[in-house]
Amino acid sequence: MNDVKEYLSRYHNTKVKIQKLQALVDEYIRLANEIPGIQFDAIRVDGGKNLKVPFEKWILKALDYELEIKDTETNLPIIKADILKTIEQLKDSEKERVLILRYIDWLTWNQIADEMYISRSTVKRWHLKALSLLKI
Repeated sequence: MNDVKEYLSRYHNTKVKIQKLQALVDEYIRLANEIPGIQFDAIRVDGGKNLKVPFEKWILKALDYELEIKDTETNLPIIKADILKTIEQLKDSEKERVLILRYIDWLTWNQIADEMYISRSTVKRWHLKALSLLKI
């Protein structure tokens, strides 16, 4: 049953991954826009001059993560469609709706109960029944 939950949670987990990557990109852009100060207490090592600008590494990291975000975002509709296709196997609209509200819309049990005008215990019972019927 945990495999089914993990499978159904892929859409939400992918959205969370995109948000985390976007936060990293925002941080790297912020770091790239800062002007570094002189470090007088750092140990000086004689060697070749560093010809790279100080913000280059942050910009490159931000670009790498932006590409990863773009790739992940293109997979998001595919993941969603795959999950919805799996949920449609149930042939029971109430149980399908519980799974969609839980794993696609990522609502809480109370929100699902309010949305469907049923009790929280009924929502959980239908959820467990639907998970046991799903074949992945």
